[in-house]
Amino acid sequence: MMLTAILWISFAFSLISLIAGIMNQSWKLALLSFFLLLPLGYSLTGAENVLRFLSALPAVPFILAGIFYFQSGKSSLKEKGK
Repeated sequence: MMLTAILWISFAFSLISLIAGIMNQSWKLALLSFFLLLPLGYSLTGAENVLRFLSALPAVPFILAGIFYFQSGKSSLKEKGK
């Protein structure tokens, strides 16, 4: 029961941080969303039905964090070129 509550709270905070990250194009908030979705993704890997495919859900904020990071101009690749 407690684990379910923790997973739902983590999922809710993940959605909030993902929406804020997309609106602000913040790679830090998108990465926070990734880490908050990891417990839910891990718990869904044991499912023996279609829900098993939702275990890949944490990949979405992780990819967005990478995109926002490289667009922000703070990447080391852009700084080396200056």
